[in-house]
Amino acid sequence: MKVATSEAKAKLPELIRAAEQGQTVELTRYGSTQAVIISRERYERLTRELMQ
Repeated sequence: MKVATSEAKAKLPELIRAAEQGQTVELTRYGSTQAVIISRERYERLTRELMQ
C-alpha cells in the first residue's frame, strides 16, 4: 500500500493497523517512497536476519 506523506497523518491509525496485519505501507513524497511502516514482528525478524 502506498500513501502520500501529506495524507498519512490523518490515516495513521489505519496505516498502523494495516502494518500489524502484515501489509507493508510505503509513505511517498512526490511519488517516491521515503519511508516504510511494517509490523514490530516483521521488524524484529528482519533485524535478527541482518545480525546473523
